[in-house]
Amino acid sequence: MRRLLVVNALIFAVLAAAVALAYYSYSYSSGVTSKERELQLMRDLAEEKVLNIESWFVQESDTALFREVQLDDLSKLKELADASQMRSVFVLDDQMKLVAGGYVTRRNPKEGNEFRDWFTSKVLEHLALKAQKLNQRGHVYGANGWNGKPFVFSFIRRQAGDRTFYIVIEDDLDRLVGWLFPQFFSSSERSKRLYEVVNERGEHIYGTQFLETSGELVVAWPFVDTVDGWVLRVAERDLEFQDQLAKRRVLDSVLIGGAVLVILASLGFLAIAIRRERRANELKSDFISNVSHELKTPLSIISMFGEMLANGRTKNTEQATEYAEIIWRESVRLGRLIDNVLDFAKIERGMGVYEFDDADVGEVVTRAIELVGRRLAAAEMTINAELEPDLPPIRLDANAFTLAVMNLIDNAIKYATEGKKIEVRLKRDGARILLTVRDWGPGIHPEEQEQIFERFYRARAVRLKPIRGSGIGLALVQHIARAHGGDVSVDSASGQGATFQIWLPI
Repeated sequence: MRRLLVVNALIFAVLAAAVALAYYSYSYSSGVTSKERELQLMRDLAEEKVLNIESWFVQESDTALFREVQLDDLSKLKELADASQMRSVFVLDDQMKLVAGGYVTRRNPKEGNEFRDWFTSKVLEHLALKAQKLNQRGHVYGANGWNGKPFVFSFIRRQAGDRTFYIVIEDDLDRLVGWLFPQFFSSSERSKRLYEVVNERGEHIYGTQFLETSGELVVAWPFVDTVDGWVLRVAERDLEFQDQLAKRRVLDSVLIGGAVLVILASLGFLAIAIRRERRANELKSDFISNVSHELKTPLSIISMFGEMLANGRTKNTEQATEYAEIIWRESVRLGRLIDNVLDFAKIERGMGVYEFDDADVGEVVTRAIELVGRRLAAAEMTINAELEPDLPPIRLDANAFTLAVMNLIDNAIKYATEGKKIEVRLKRDGARILLTVRDWGPGIHPEEQEQIFERFYRARAVRLKPIRGSGIGLALVQHIARAHGGDVSVDSASGQGATFQIWLPI
């Protein structure tokens, strides 16, 4: 009934998620066209404004001055520089030396001389003027120039007869920011858009400073022919509305992601449930077969030796005693198997099967070792027990923990006979009690060390041998350990035996 309710709930969740995805798909497709159109318009606008500024700043000013400068007559150089509103102009010969009258500046004489010395010592060697193509403009931008201010130098290589000379212009960035930017980036309230210019470090240079909270509705376009690294950013004026759109997109993303996650999780859960159900059915079939054999074997032995005793087919009293011991041993084995099955069935149904009380865990482990003594002798195996004395009493179901210890030792007897010995250790480790059961058998493959604690599971190597088992012993051990607030683990490698460890809290 509970499984049916879960399946119905998953089907409803998948349908609800599919409806949500359909709605948001329609909503997104209806809005994406208009948004893309607006974004493209803003990109075109940003590109056009940057291109116009750089064309005006470069072609109308720099190119005009480059064209008018004559190497043989530099008397009008100052006049040309003032007309073009250039901050400084340098004319250099082919040896990179200032020609006579080849330097003018709008700075006062003292600052002008200091700037000239800074330019010739710090900047000139980095311009690569000799590599510049003839009559082709080049430029260089620096963020930290004279007096820590940014700079832009434009330069050209020219030829007068057989003489090569170079013209270097210091462009006026104050004019660019203070005169040109206001003409192109209107800040009036009637403007539909906001403009901001930032430098290569993302620092505000000009315009309306705003945060890029509207995501894709903010576009950027770089300056490429002047102030390299500066970027023009354009956004809609109603940033509050854009913030709302951004929040809506976040909400939509969360809802869509949640719907997809619900669908994937539901499908995954159904696939896992189907796989587990199929595997459980296979394991249950093996379990029934194994338990039937496990029950049949001791019953056959008890029946056979009981019949021999009843018919008096014994040579002497000692043989009769031996038969009686065999019957007793097999009845104990049969009772333990039935207890395992019954306890496991109760656990599966969720029934409480534990009765906790203060107990001496050392005595419980000792009793478990004594109860398996005959099986150890029959298998010709020895057990080495090292139990730390004076351990504190703990809350324990003595019968259940005895069963857990016996199951671990029984497994070692059953699957690690060739190892000839078993080691049991009990000690205190801080606030825990550790019980270790080690054998020297074939070991357990690393890939199966988690699976062996699952109900009905039996390792592949065991299934290939004529060793019968129910596949619930280790599952029962794990359940008992966890019911006591502890757990069980295994450490093993193929061919090197296995070490099981149960820990319980003090």
